[in-house]
Amino acid sequence: MPSILGDCKCRHPEEGETTHWGGNQVVVLVEEKTHRKMEGIIEISDGRPLEHALVEIFDHPEYLLDQSSSPKRDHPEQKRLAVCRTAADGKFCLRDLPSGKYELRSSIDSGWNVTHVYVVLDKKAGQDKALRVLMELGT
Repeated sequence: MPSILGDCKCRHPEEGETTHWGGNQVVVLVEEKTHRKMEGIIEISDGRPLEHALVEIFDHPEYLLDQSSSPKRDHPEQKRLAVCRTAADGKFCLRDLPSGKYELRSSIDSGWNVTHVYVVLDKKAGQDKALRVLMELGT
């Protein structure tokens, strides 16, 4: 798969826009492999790209690994480092992040479950494969 950085049409969200808490489920995913770039595609569970999804990157994602913690609450020690909205093709690309551990959070309007992804970025040794994040309507 070619790199999507060249054709990424990620858009800036509205000023002050933050996570859209919507559905009633908490979706937490942990990427098993490291990545070189914070880029990918947000899709609906049937594989169609999701336009207008808000993609946020936060530092201090460790709470996602704690089964007793609830991702539905913002954690005060977290800082949002980057943000964009996906274009019609569902793609996002967030450049200039140093190697490290991050929370990628995707959300869109009410009724959708917020998806949290624990991602390790390693610009030298990570895989060059794009992230694929599936979002689902709440139940």
